[in-house]
Amino acid sequence: MSSNHVPSLSERTAKAGLWTVGGKLFTKCLDFISLLTLARFLGPGEFGVVAMAMTAVLIVEAVSEMPLSAALLNQQTPTDAMYDTAFSIALLRAFLVVLVLCALSWPLSLLYNEPRLIALQCALSFAPAMRGLISQRLVEYTRAMDFRRNVALDVLGKAGSLAIAVVLAVTTGSYWAIAFATISTSAIIMIASYILAPQRIRFSLSEWHLFADMVGWIAGGQTLSAINWQTDKIVLPRFVDIATFGRFTTADALVAIPIQAIIQPITPPVFSAFIAVRHNGDIGRVYLKASTAVYSFVGSILLMMAMLSQPIIHLVLGSKWEGVSPILTWLALAAAFGYLPTVLLPALAVALNRANLAFVKFAIEFCIKIPLIIVLTMAMKLQGMLIGHAISSALVLFTTLLLVRRLTRLGILTQLLSLLRPSVALASMAGFLEVASKLFGPHDSELYIFLNLSWVCSLSLAIFMVTNLALWRILGCPDGWEAIALNVLRKIVGSKIQRSH
Repeated sequence: MSSNHVPSLSERTAKAGLWTVGGKLFTKCLDFISLLTLARFLGPGEFGVVAMAMTAVLIVEAVSEMPLSAALLNQQTPTDAMYDTAFSIALLRAFLVVLVLCALSWPLSLLYNEPRLIALQCALSFAPAMRGLISQRLVEYTRAMDFRRNVALDVLGKAGSLAIAVVLAVTTGSYWAIAFATISTSAIIMIASYILAPQRIRFSLSEWHLFADMVGWIAGGQTLSAINWQTDKIVLPRFVDIATFGRFTTADALVAIPIQAIIQPITPPVFSAFIAVRHNGDIGRVYLKASTAVYSFVGSILLMMAMLSQPIIHLVLGSKWEGVSPILTWLALAAAFGYLPTVLLPALAVALNRANLAFVKFAIEFCIKIPLIIVLTMAMKLQGMLIGHAISSALVLFTTLLLVRRLTRLGILTQLLSLLRPSVALASMAGFLEVASKLFGPHDSELYIFLNLSWVCSLSLAIFMVTNLALWRILGCPDGWEAIALNVLRKIVGSKIQRSH
C-alpha cells in the first residue's frame, strides 16, 4: 500500500468504531466481573432497592442531559468562549441534578414504602452530576475521530469501580457496594478527563445562543425518552414484590450489556460520519450501512442471549436467579427486532439539524408505550409488562421507518430490504440455537455449561457470518458493512504477511 494513502470516510469510521467498541467491550467485561461478584454476595433484594433509587437517578439524568458535545461538534472552529459556555451549562446542570434528586428522595421513599431510598438516592445523585462535568475539550479529538482518550477514561473508571465494588461486597455484604461503585466510576472519569483533555475552568454564558435551539429540542426528546425507558421500573414495583423487581432489573441490565458495549461507543463515530456527508446527498447510504451493521452484530448477540437464557443465567448468576431466564428472553427479543433498527435515528436527525424529528419519535413512543405498560402491568403484572414491551417495540419500529424516509427520502421498502439479509442469517442462527439449547439441563454443572456455551455460541456466530456473507455474494456484493469488514481483514492479513517477510 502507498504510504500517501488517504483513508476513506468508511475506513476512518470503522477504525474509530473498533477503538470505541473494543474499549467498551473491555469495560463491559469489567462490569460483568463486578456483576458476578455482587450477585454471589448480594441477593435480588439488594439489587432491587438500588434499582429503585437508580430509576429516579436515570430519569433525572436523561431529562437534564445537554447535547453540549453535539453542539460543539457542529461548529467548524469552536472558540474558548464556546467551551467556557459549555462548561458553565454543565456546571449548572450538575447543581440542578443533585438538588432535584435529593428533593425527590423522601417522597419516593414514601411511595415505595422503602426508607433506605432517602440516603441511597441522595448519594447516587452525585454520579450523574459528575458524569456531565467531564472536559468538553474531548470534542476536539471526536472531530478528528480519535477516541483513544474516551476509551482510556472508560477503562480507568470501570477498573476503579470494580475494585471498590468487590472490596465492599466481600467485606460488608451491603447494597452500598453497588452504590459506591456507581459513584466512583463517575468521579474517576471526571477527574481523568481534565488530565487527558485539559480545559480551563471559567464561568461564562456568552455563547448560550449557539446551544439554545439544539438543547431545547433534544432536552424535550430526552425527557420523553427517559420516561419511555424507565416507565417499567416506575410502574412495576407497585404490583410485584421487591425480589421480582430485582430479577426484572437484572435481566434488563444483562440485555443492556451488548447495547451499551457496541451501540453507545459506535454512535459518536457514526454521528461524525453523518456530519461529514450531510451536504453531499450521501447520508442515506451511510445511514443504511451503519444501521444494518448495528442490527447484524448486536442482533446476533441478543438472539443468543434470548435462546440460551437458561444456561446463561445458571452460569452467570447461579441457581437462585433462575427466575430471570424467561424475562431475559422476552427483553432480548424485543430489543433485537424492535429497538436496534431505530437506534440511529436521533443521531441522524441531529446531524441534519432536524432534532425536532427525534423529538417526534420519542413523543410517539411515549403515546404508545406508556398506556400499554400501565394497563397491561395492572392487568397481568410482570407478564403484562413484557407483552407491552414487545408490542410497543414493533409500533415504534414502523414510526422510525416513516421518519427516516422523511429525513433521507429512503423508502420504507428500501429500509426493510436492507435488514432482510441479516434477518435471514439470524433465522439460520436461530434454527441452530433451538437444537443446541436441548443440550442444557437444570442440573448441569457450571463447567459443563461453560464448555458447551463456548462452542455453541462460537458456532452460531460462525453460521450467522457465513450465511450473511454468502447472501451478500449472491446479491452481487452491494455496498455494506461486509465490504468494509473484508477490506479491514485484508489489510490486517497483508500487514502481517509483510512483517513476516
